[in-house]
Amino acid sequence: MFGRRTAPPSTPAPATPAPEPRGRPAVPVAAAASTRSAELDQRLSDLKIAIFNDLIDSVDPTELGNLEPAQVREEISDIVAEIISMRNLVLSAAEQQVVISDICNDVLGLGPLEPLLARDDIADIMVNGADKVYIEADGKIELTDIKFRDNAQLMNICQRIVSAVGRRVDESSPICDARLADGSRVNVIVPPLSIDGPTLTIRKFKREKLTLDKLVEFGSLTPQAAKVLQIASAVRCNILVSGGTGSGKTTLLNCLTRYIDLTERIVTCEDAAELQLQQPHVVRLETRPPNLEGVGAVTMRDLVKNCLRMRPERIIVGEVRGPEAFDL
Repeated sequence: MFGRRTAPPSTPAPATPAPEPRGRPAVPVAAAASTRSAELDQRLSDLKIAIFNDLIDSVDPTELGNLEPAQVREEISDIVAEIISMRNLVLSAAEQQVVISDICNDVLGLGPLEPLLARDDIADIMVNGADKVYIEADGKIELTDIKFRDNAQLMNICQRIVSAVGRRVDESSPICDARLADGSRVNVIVPPLSIDGPTLTIRKFKREKLTLDKLVEFGSLTPQAAKVLQIASAVRCNILVSGGTGSGKTTLLNCLTRYIDLTERIVTCEDAAELQLQQPHVVRLETRPPNLEGVGAVTMRDLVKNCLRMRPERIIVGEVRGPEAFDL
């Protein structure tokens, strides 16, 4: 292929280097590998779009609606594998698995975000437009290689999240707070307010329920401070938890609620429900944004006022950011 090799010369090579051959310069190895990777990603992306469109034509939503989520995923996986076979697509086993997994995540979950949501070490997921997804893990913020196809796919994911809790986000209502099924807190802001495309921020729900003792172990509290907070919570003192973003306000509040008596009636008021109370007698209230006509909003202040008519023994307000502070 490269011609017959000759034996190395016995005399030293001349001092003057031979002239460089004219023509196209060689592509660096790293750049060539990057180009091949980008071409492969684009090829898989195009295939996924085509297969997804075929899947939509092949699936009966009413039939899938009667199945359990695991059964739906299995059914979709089988259909996608059949479509790949019918189209005579040449894919390696790994590529086929990636295509099937991504399409299942698009149909049943939150698309490219599903692998991040499955990781327990991630505290926050920050999506800045379709091609920039950051995470906070172990206290450090880093850029991931996760990308959306385009802003339309990202917007579709945002709509799916907020519609699940009866809310909407669009140009007329471009800011929305919501939550995922597991309790993770979500904020969405879209154009025209978000200039570079939809912005999605997810504060992940921690499966491990922390206690004041754990906070002492971590060094977040002294044993004496933990004891004072435990007593204050048990004897119904008024407690205000304040701090910066991501400082652990909700975590501390959840820890304090563990010392509320099981027989007490508790009413919570939140923009997006995220408190994890273990008591049996809990009434959870959530604010509501205005409808398409701009009416029907229920504010935090409305909820706090109404709480006083509900015979509460405890009122817990998730966040105080407006006029409701006066009522408190």
